[in-house]
Amino acid sequence: MGKLFNAFYNYSKEGPGVKKTDAEKKFTVVRFFKQLGNKFWQIVTLNLMTVALNFPVFFVLLGLTGNYDIPFRAPASMMYQTMYAAMGNKSPVYMALYGVFGSEMNSGYPSTTTYVLYALGLLVLLTFGISCTAIVYMMRNYTTASHVDIVGDYFRIIGKNWRQALPMGIIDIGLMFLLIYDVYFFRFNMNQSFFMQAFFWVALIIAAIYFMMRYYMYLILVTFKLSIRKIVKNSFILALVGIKRNIAATLAILLVFVINYLLFLFITPIGAALPFILTFGLCCFIATYAAYPVVKTFMIDPYYEEEDDSGLDEEEPIFVDRG
Repeated sequence: MGKLFNAFYNYSKEGPGVKKTDAEKKFTVVRFFKQLGNKFWQIVTLNLMTVALNFPVFFVLLGLTGNYDIPFRAPASMMYQTMYAAMGNKSPVYMALYGVFGSEMNSGYPSTTTYVLYALGLLVLLTFGISCTAIVYMMRNYTTASHVDIVGDYFRIIGKNWRQALPMGIIDIGLMFLLIYDVYFFRFNMNQSFFMQAFFWVALIIAAIYFMMRYYMYLILVTFKLSIRKIVKNSFILALVGIKRNIAATLAILLVFVINYLLFLFITPIGAALPFILTFGLCCFIATYAAYPVVKTFMIDPYYEEEDDSGLDEEEPIFVDRG
């Protein structure tokens, strides 16, 4: 982050590197695509590294394939029992209906191996938070055009922040699971009553706000020395005050997922491989590029303005670049 972070440690020395022009300091759409083009292959590399670090997810995917389920035959239609009960009737009409509603299909139920694979997948609780912290730190530096050593900095950030990133990741996964479950539950039951409809919209709004809060949680973690409670609190505030940039980032991320989904439908090999190569890294860069100016405006700049007015504080500062 150049001069900004060096100013914290040495107030009398200019930061290293070439001085940025005013245009280069603005986080515009044009600059976004310029940085994306310059750092495209680095983003691909970080996507691959993050997916590899979260390898327990592959155990879950392996279990979901059904290859380890115990197979059995099941009716393919809800009318199967009715047709079976009328089996004594051999009329042409019955035989025609039986051909439509009396068929069976192959199915299966989870075996012990399947449950073991799902249990191994829970190990992602130990890797998710630290991987998010590392990749967000890298994307923050790409956003500010700061130097990054991909492999060295990635694992260095994990080593310095894992104690806080680990519980943050567990909380993050837990909240995402809860909110997604609530949205689906109330969505499929919203026709039962007015309250179910109201709860669906409330759950959807809360999920949308939390989705935007996630743009800030790991970014604040690697930029400030704060407790998890304060990180979540500040993320909530910034999700609201930076609503314009957050909505723009959300729409861009949704566009990326829609394109990925369409590629999966029409060019399945490319669509299936894209999340492991680019999708998550690109979405992380979009979110960080949108969120960092909000953090800078409402948290970093006021810190230095207050510090300039009051002089050096003897207490340990809150703003510390945790990279």
